[in-house]
Amino acid sequence: MRSIFSGRLTALELFDILEHYSKNCDMIVGNQNLMHVLKQEKFDLLLVDPNEMCGFVIAHLLGVKYAVFSTGLWYPAEVGAPAPLSYVPEFNSLLTDHMNLLERIKNTVVYVASRFGVNFLVLPKYERIMQKHKVLPERSMNDLVHDSSLWMLCTDIALEFPRPTLPNVVYVGGILTKPASPLPEDLQTWVDGANENGFVLVSFGAGVKYLSEDIANKLSHALAKLPQRVIWRFSGSQPKNLGNNTKLREWLPQNDLLGHANIKAFLSHGGLNSIFETMYHGVPVVGIPLFGDHYDTMTRVQAKGMGILLNWKTITADELYEALVKVINDPSYRQRAQKLSEIHKDQPGHPVNRTVYWINYILRHNGAQHLRAAVYSISFHQYFLLDIAFVVLLGPALFYYIFARITKFIRKQSKHLWSSDEHSTINGHYHNGIPNGKYRRNGHIKHEKKVK
Repeated sequence: MRSIFSGRLTALELFDILEHYSKNCDMIVGNQNLMHVLKQEKFDLLLVDPNEMCGFVIAHLLGVKYAVFSTGLWYPAEVGAPAPLSYVPEFNSLLTDHMNLLERIKNTVVYVASRFGVNFLVLPKYERIMQKHKVLPERSMNDLVHDSSLWMLCTDIALEFPRPTLPNVVYVGGILTKPASPLPEDLQTWVDGANENGFVLVSFGAGVKYLSEDIANKLSHALAKLPQRVIWRFSGSQPKNLGNNTKLREWLPQNDLLGHANIKAFLSHGGLNSIFETMYHGVPVVGIPLFGDHYDTMTRVQAKGMGILLNWKTITADELYEALVKVINDPSYRQRAQKLSEIHKDQPGHPVNRTVYWINYILRHNGAQHLRAAVYSISFHQYFLLDIAFVVLLGPALFYYIFARITKFIRKQSKHLWSSDEHSTINGHYHNGIPNGKYRRNGHIKHEKKVK
């Protein structure tokens, strides 16, 4: 927790996490007994989380087909789909699909920095692990990543900005969503007893068990001023300024509370599963992102009109109170949340069923190579048409050069001929050398006049 609330950049926090991942990978790949046991199982398919890229190495070691199942809200550039930076925001850019000039510059810088980080800092870590443990046959991490049969991404058309994609990419966001179940009797009585003001749910997920004292006090102060009841998933020492309207619990049936008719708003960290559950039930959100993809998730929630994003580093109790009041009293937030819920549900089958279908699909078709675009087999200069650009620029340049040389040659020859003609006339001769004595300037006159 000290790390989360230290104020460090999200990118630096992610590199710390990746460092731990690579150390774990080194231990797993180096454990020959474990690898032997896994090989004996003869798996049909291995699902890889791209956040933990060791899965690609293990799949290569085991010699099995593999597919990506992402647990975070991102569309990796390694998928190979076109990503025009003019309207496709890069992960961790905190931008939308409508960008001005400065935002497009920022998006480009973040994209270049991300690609540099992945290709020169992240992937080489795993390649060194494979070299250390003499993994054969030798493959680059880029090749292993690109050889994935399918990319199942934990995003959704209702939440994600529209963007180009590929046939081997499937959206399975909201895989844990489901209708609300009956609440435990004590909670059911408590939420049913909320008057017309309803109640507010507060939860920062299982990954954030303890909030810093400063943030807990700010939240408690703002929540105490609300006319709604508040139920808060909270661990640790109770805030001193806790309001009488607030109930603390170490665990809550979050999905079932979100599905209750009396809920008015959800105060969250913007975790992906929490947001999908919220969207599924059509509840407006106030989000305070803390790390990882929380920021990108809440950026989309706010852009879609379903909630408000606040910065935990600068937030005040009054700002939090005003944001909660706004999403509760402004009907547009609930209307947008309900519309997104409708879009999310209006798809062929639940995300779980789609996931099962596509896993079986790639097994039935032996990796489904027919879904793979040629982007994985062409070079950098071919993909960006740099060779075409070279030809297009070289053609006019070559034409100009040849035209200039011809023009220069013609001018030179013309000047030479003109100079020769002038010289012949001045000396009283035509260019063919026949005497011409009729011009006075050459000192001659006609013969008949001279006799006279």
